[in-house]
Amino acid sequence: MNRPRPPIKQVRTAVGLLSLLLFAQTAFWLVYDMADRGPTGAWALWSSASGSGLAATTSLDLGLAALQLAAGWAALAQLRGAGGLLVVSCAATVAFRMPVVWYMFLDSPSDPWFGTLRGPSVTAVGTTCLLAVAAALVLAVLLLLERRLEAEARAAADLADGGIVRPAKVTAAASGALVAVLNVFYITRNAVTAVQVGPSTLTDLLVGRGTGRSVLGVSSPWQWTVLTVLCGMGMLVAFRRRPVATGMSLGLALLMMPPAFSELWGYLVTETVAQTATDVTQNLLELVGSAAVVALILSDGLRDRQERRLTPIPHPRAEDPTPDTDPTPDGDSTPDGDSTPDGDSTPDADSTPEARSPLASTDA
Repeated sequence: MNRPRPPIKQVRTAVGLLSLLLFAQTAFWLVYDMADRGPTGAWALWSSASGSGLAATTSLDLGLAALQLAAGWAALAQLRGAGGLLVVSCAATVAFRMPVVWYMFLDSPSDPWFGTLRGPSVTAVGTTCLLAVAAALVLAVLLLLERRLEAEARAAADLADGGIVRPAKVTAAASGALVAVLNVFYITRNAVTAVQVGPSTLTDLLVGRGTGRSVLGVSSPWQWTVLTVLCGMGMLVAFRRRPVATGMSLGLALLMMPPAFSELWGYLVTETVAQTATDVTQNLLELVGSAAVVALILSDGLRDRQERRLTPIPHPRAEDPTPDTDPTPDGDSTPDGDSTPDGDSTPDADSTPEARSPLASTDA
């Protein structure tokens, strides 16, 4: 069997390490807030945005950290769905870190971006975000390279479809329906916000002016816009049952569940569920729907693993070094086996190469 060229292993390792580097950037500032405010104060910040001064992170960073960690681990372990996880991780990192970069460039002593709030240095946080964006762009290039190398490897092994694993119909349908409903929420909320505040204020919100009390925070309209794009991509690949759909669905779920849970916790603690019915409904959809999709994906994975364990692995037939021969009138002998009169041999069905790439979900 033709094996992938050696660089593909190096590319996979680099992809996993870069994703873990993105996780390290997010985790550093999460730990910073925990050290600065204590675990209780940090949780109050993430669940209800309470606390004094300027913080580094928001509840969204909990989901981003979970996504980046899962993507890096899946890439290094070469797990099914790693490609989709990496795509979502890369796109979400760029989308949610770029605003902080322009916060840094627009911040000045005469016109502080966050006004009189004091906390972590905007320059320090922005510099780490700039590095994270650069790493994510390199990661995107490596993902394209890895996809091309895997396509060449399958072509060399004559496995045009052998390495592709499509999601189960039920899982794909459930995932597509969830992100479709969430997209309706995000688009509607952005439209309502635009009507309520006007185009000028909406533009200020989108660029992050006066968005909150965290340097890594983004405005709700910007978050809804990014999630609209990501969920639109997830809906498209899910309904078409593309191989990348499994990883993308899992990535979107990991991105949405932690902030949804923390915000619901905050509404319950502050007893503001009735006053924030729209937010609560959206968070419930994100949390419960994502949990259901994750359960379906895990169930599919466990079922596939069990089927592979129960399926016997055929062993190639051992060749007899001294095969019996039947003499012919001309003195030639025809060996027992699969030889043909022309001397060509027909290979056993078991000798057909099979390969399943762990990152095959990156193939569209």
